[in-house]
Amino acid sequence: MSTIASKGRGLGSMLRRQSKAASAINAPVTYPDLRARRFMAFAIALSQVANITNVKPLVVVAGVTALLLALALSVREPPRSAWWRMGLMALTVGAGVMVFTQYGRIVGRDPGVALLFIFGPLKLIEARSSRDFMVVWGLGLMLFVASFFENLGLVAALSVPPIIIVYIAALRLLDAPSMSSTRRGALVELWTEVRSAATHVLLGVPLAAVMFVLFPRAAAPLWGMNDPSSSKSGLSEEMRPGKISDLILSKETAFRVEFEKRVPSAANLYWRGPVLREFDGGTWRGGMGSNGFSRGEFISFSPEEHEREAINYTVTVDKQESRWLPMLELPLAYPSGPGVERTLYLTDAQQIGVRGVPNGALQYRAQALVRGTYSAPQPAETSVDVQTGPREWNPRTRAFAADLASRFPEPRSRVVALLKTFNAEQFYYTLKPPLYGAEKDIAAIDEFLFDGRRGFCEHYAGATAFILRASGIPARVVTGYQGGEFHPSGYMIVRQSDAHAWVEAWLDGAWTRIDPTAAVAPSRIERGLEFSLPDAERMFISTRGWSGLQGIKNLWEEANFSYTKWVIGFDRDRQQALLKRMGLEGINPLAALGWMLLAITASGGLMALAWWLFYQRQARRADPWLRAWKSLRNRLQRAGLATDIHDTVSTVMARATEKWPAHGSAFKAFADAYNRSRFAPTREQSSSSSTALAALPSYWQLRRQR
Repeated sequence: MSTIASKGRGLGSMLRRQSKAASAINAPVTYPDLRARRFMAFAIALSQVANITNVKPLVVVAGVTALLLALALSVREPPRSAWWRMGLMALTVGAGVMVFTQYGRIVGRDPGVALLFIFGPLKLIEARSSRDFMVVWGLGLMLFVASFFENLGLVAALSVPPIIIVYIAALRLLDAPSMSSTRRGALVELWTEVRSAATHVLLGVPLAAVMFVLFPRAAAPLWGMNDPSSSKSGLSEEMRPGKISDLILSKETAFRVEFEKRVPSAANLYWRGPVLREFDGGTWRGGMGSNGFSRGEFISFSPEEHEREAINYTVTVDKQESRWLPMLELPLAYPSGPGVERTLYLTDAQQIGVRGVPNGALQYRAQALVRGTYSAPQPAETSVDVQTGPREWNPRTRAFAADLASRFPEPRSRVVALLKTFNAEQFYYTLKPPLYGAEKDIAAIDEFLFDGRRGFCEHYAGATAFILRASGIPARVVTGYQGGEFHPSGYMIVRQSDAHAWVEAWLDGAWTRIDPTAAVAPSRIERGLEFSLPDAERMFISTRGWSGLQGIKNLWEEANFSYTKWVIGFDRDRQQALLKRMGLEGINPLAALGWMLLAITASGGLMALAWWLFYQRQARRADPWLRAWKSLRNRLQRAGLATDIHDTVSTVMARATEKWPAHGSAFKAFADAYNRSRFAPTREQSSSSSTALAALPSYWQLRRQR
């Protein structure tokens, strides 16, 4: 019989468990309230703002429209009809097709960001349960993280804490339905969640700082992941009229330079970039295979020349998107730095190239002699440096070059005569030249030299290189940057607006820099681009603001540089130097792991201490009678009295009287005083909470009488 009864109890228990499981399956889906839905939309909107310049305009329109639609449909529960689901499916497929048409593919970094930009709001439209909202939450957070593929500046860094606080608060709101029926009460509850999220973020800052300092540095950061098909700012490896003048309009910082001791003059600030050799009538390109050039050798110099002329400097690039490092002419050796130390090569055009575009922040130290000439063997007649293309290209320019060669047989005199022509005749330096070669691209130089005579540096450099080649002098176009602006803190800022193009010609056994812009507009080289343009065009490239705001601008620029240098540029060298100052130089991996664990433990302890102090402060600010009641309840529980958190003071005091009758009057007195103090209409204070608590028996007295 006992066996049968036991089996019966087991069967009944199993049936009860199955009944509970069935009830859970059939229970209504928990749906976050309207406040949580709108706050989630706000979080996604912040992620979209962070990426608004990283996606195509049509994607921006689609994503914002989807988010507005999600807000317009803010109801307790979205429709469940088949037509509704089919409509959402059509929108999702349409978004994918649109991204494919905009980017040419559906897989990759840029199309992936575009899909996140749209799919997050679309998922919010059909979200019903907390699980659905968790998917929306994850998509929005991924979209925000993706913004670091393109934005690495101080603004992006400062946006991290508030956006993370918003996302943590959104996560808390999913399972915290509003308990208030008034708008003011709902706002108070929302602020409470945001404040709690901010507290969690602040407590995590010490641990994040420790991990940043001690964690091994990667050679290339995740946010530097390269997308070869993405558009790039800055100099490219081809040049056609109008390309550099478009870049000039950008006030974006290209790189910053810190000079050690010796600083070159403004006329010698030529930052070498892509060197272009091939010409197809309209566009100049690098040519000669995938690496552009054959391998070269550094220029020779004596110890006296090095001591007298060498310039030592450090370059900090916010985002390196080219395989050619900007270098001051002429480099003496390979630059040093963790991001480039094993990937460099030198071309015969004295370019420093890097295998694999870093596509992220980069810092390197370099040396250079600021010279405009270096020895090199004469290019062969079949070399790309002497080719001018078919005879049909620019016939008037060819005739001018032939006449120049006949009147000036000596190459150097020929170059001087050409520059004098640019200087003496009516040529103009302007950002807004006419469109040359619109009907026939191979006649663009003819139209520029003999018809329009208005151009920018790429017009003059391209025409000069073509004329020199047509007259029998090997020549090529060099693009890069010229000049720079010194910040009050002492370093130099080179902006995209400092982009420039000049020419190298082979004269007397050496490649020699020739800058036709210096003949047309000498102030461009001596004082900067802003002073070489007409007054109507200066406003487009000026980096000066109101005099009252210049100090704020300088401080912001200094903060940006410090962030790039010490945070984005915190490479292995800086990490090792910091560890050396901490006495951890040459530490082995196992010891490093131990130090990391110790640091994490210490920071965790500090966070726990801060958390405890925070709650102690909150407890001290609470009602003194409430604090006394919590203290007494803990005392009674330790002495063996069973209590529940929902029990009232009177109930607990009655149980205590039953267990310890000798102290019944003291328990009753405490209950009466507590109730009068906290719940009486006049809030009368018969005695202080500390006095009432002191009149009760101690823990040890209760333990002895149990």
